[in-house]
Amino acid sequence: MITFGRFSDSFKGKAKIEAWNRSEKLFLDKSYADSYEAFLNYLKDEEINNVSFKRDGDNINFELLQGSKVIRGHFSGGKVEAEADIAEFDKTSVAFMRRLMEMNYSLFYSRFAIKDNRICIKFDSQIAAAPPRKLYYAWKELASRADKQDDLLTDDFKMLRSIGNAHIEQLPDAEKEIKYNFYKSWLESTVKRIGELNEDTYAGGISYLVLNVTYKIDYLVAPEGTLMNELEKMSWDYFAKDGKPFTEKNRRMTEALKKLAAIPKEQVLEDLYRVKSTFGIANPAPHQTVVELFNNNLNNVKWYVENNSTDIAVAIYEYLATYSLFSYGLPKPDAKLFHLMLNITNQDYFTALGAGEVLYDAFAGKFSELVIKNKITEIIKEGLELYPELKFNVDNLKFDSLTNFLRSFITEMQALNYNG
Repeated sequence: MITFGRFSDSFKGKAKIEAWNRSEKLFLDKSYADSYEAFLNYLKDEEINNVSFKRDGDNINFELLQGSKVIRGHFSGGKVEAEADIAEFDKTSVAFMRRLMEMNYSLFYSRFAIKDNRICIKFDSQIAAAPPRKLYYAWKELASRADKQDDLLTDDFKMLRSIGNAHIEQLPDAEKEIKYNFYKSWLESTVKRIGELNEDTYAGGISYLVLNVTYKIDYLVAPEGTLMNELEKMSWDYFAKDGKPFTEKNRRMTEALKKLAAIPKEQVLEDLYRVKSTFGIANPAPHQTVVELFNNNLNNVKWYVENNSTDIAVAIYEYLATYSLFSYGLPKPDAKLFHLMLNITNQDYFTALGAGEVLYDAFAGKFSELVIKNKITEIIKEGLELYPELKFNVDNLKFDSLTNFLRSFITEMQALNYNG
């Protein structure tokens, strides 16, 4: 199975919401073991089997998966404890010990610790002081830091070795090869296109090109480890409120794209593997946040179409999808519609991977209209459980050109009604 993007635990279904409510009520009733069992069921995603636990009376042992890390813990003896291994070493170093101490100051619930020549991150609390809401945020902090810091620490300190990641799933070599080839091609073609543009006249277009390819790689190639961290850093650098002009930021971003393209192939392939997670990194965002993104960016498309830069117009439409998928925990209909849109604009990639039906023939400019309409209808149908007012009028879609299709598609997304 080919997966795309990052895990999201936002906007869970009714059964999970009921499990959460039951967990909170049982905790208030001081039925702690029952409360925590309901909480673990809330966290568990049955499709990926990311949470396992075993209950024995009032004691529960559990495991959570978060990327390359396993979080293990238990409820027993009036306490709840959770821990994840980060790295191992043969002897200590002042340098990485200082780093761990500095990072501890930024943590609210957990802490880095040394245990038997291992670096781990831990959380513990008296059960009576750990209601479900506190546990959720505490474990999310522990899990996300564990997943990120194993790569950062082992990259920065060569005496450290990553551990606790035997559960990750390696991709087939053929899939890795396809992903690498498109990764390289997207970077090189974007850098080439930027070199053809006036950096002042096309400053906005260049920004869209560099940001979109960054987020597109994050979603479609879905790298882990160091490469994922580099993509995140590029996004943070661009949107940093540092007073620097966008032309300078564009130059820096373009250089960063060149560095990504120059990473040795074997190094890129090392970061292409499949993981399971329990906590989404992006915070939940309602549909209105997506609508505001549309409103802030759609007016920029017209100029590029009128000035024979339809590739930049398409990049802006893609950016609406890739930025949203990178930055927000989206309602599932939004996420699935964006995925469908990216399938169409990157049909060559999906075809190479053997992922799904052909929706768009770029060479002939032809759409598989009925298949696209049926897929949209199915997405909306699935969303009606949580959003009974959801409607998408597929008859309003335009199939005469890619830009007209994207404009009509985004217009219908803008009009989606998520009121319950």
